[in-house]
Amino acid sequence: MEIKRNKSIEDLLFETMRVELGKESREGIHLTDLMTPRKKFFQVTIPQYATDLEIMYWLTGRGHEGALIRTLGYEHAETKEWNGIYYSCDLDHGFPVEAKTRRGNLAEEGKEAETYNYYLKQLLGYCAVENKTLGWLCVWSLVEKQDDGTTKPEIACYEVHFTGQELELEMARLMVQKEHLETALKIKDHTLLPECPFWMCGKESKTMVVKPKCIDCDREFETEWGINKHINSKKGTGHVTQPAEYKTEYIKRCKWIADCKPFGNGFKYE
Repeated sequence: MEIKRNKSIEDLLFETMRVELGKESREGIHLTDLMTPRKKFFQVTIPQYATDLEIMYWLTGRGHEGALIRTLGYEHAETKEWNGIYYSCDLDHGFPVEAKTRRGNLAEEGKEAETYNYYLKQLLGYCAVENKTLGWLCVWSLVEKQDDGTTKPEIACYEVHFTGQELELEMARLMVQKEHLETALKIKDHTLLPECPFWMCGKESKTMVVKPKCIDCDREFETEWGINKHINSKKGTGHVTQPAEYKTEYIKRCKWIADCKPFGNGFKYE
């Protein structure tokens, strides 16, 4: 048997999926659009095909969440409309149920609101337009770290209770954000809209270009942890050290970041 990777097959798969998915935005304004209205603005004004990475993320999320819903014997909830805003939660159990997959770990106990902030905003929106104070959030960690150093899939489900005031505030926010998005699209000015979460734009990457060094020992260390351990030891106490130097780069994630310029005109987007 002979086996070798064939990149041309991969290219064919991605190009086929890219064309199938298309580059046009969904018609109308959807509730999820109002979580990231700038993204919706550019999807409408400068439509682009999905990148390979976006396709992989989309397939991973939709595949796992869809399989979970079907295995439970449900179908994805139908699309509804509220005051000109379209929405469709994953499941309708008499109240909204959202299923999410993530590559990061599940939230530590007590830190759910912070870790699942984006998920909870979406669930709040569904509960608001459905006028339900109860919602369920099911979070599926695909590679949850275990105590023995291995990883395995793990799911955690949460019962979320919102107050009536939270629902009222969210309904008002949705209507205001919808109006702002419609105005921005009409006058072609995205700066009227709030920026997306930072992680959607991209991320900073730091690369060590000069290793930390102990001057007294004339020795370089591979990590900051290593040299800190050294100077806190009996042998290294009081030694003079030279800190590491880093090169910081910004890795873009959003296709429209150069058009959006979320961090000001002084930032290098190239």
